[in-house]
Amino acid sequence: MANYQQSKVALTNSATLISIFAEKIRRQIIIALGNSDDGLNVTDITALVDISRPAVSHHLRLMREAGVIDMRSSGVEHIYFLTLSAPLQQLQATFATLAADTEAAGGK
Repeated sequence: MANYQQSKVALTNSATLISIFAEKIRRQIIIALGNSDDGLNVTDITALVDISRPAVSHHLRLMREAGVIDMRSSGVEHIYFLTLSAPLQQLQATFATLAADTEAAGGK
């Protein structure tokens, strides 16, 4: 019988990140921030994703908590930018663990 215990732990630890990338609005925000040289404020992001400002702020909070973005203050506004290196490394490690468990289980 296959033992996917390592994959279970890895997938559980990465579930928040997976949900960040799975949601359409958050993917749009990631692309918008990726296309920005210096980051974007909430007003800029709201215009690009066409949802309310409170909804954008909600998504930004979740993304910051997951480590996908960060923020710096510029006067009275907050500028958001991508911080994908660590989250992507975590996802790569998760999928490598899943691949190793799958191979050990005979490709099942």
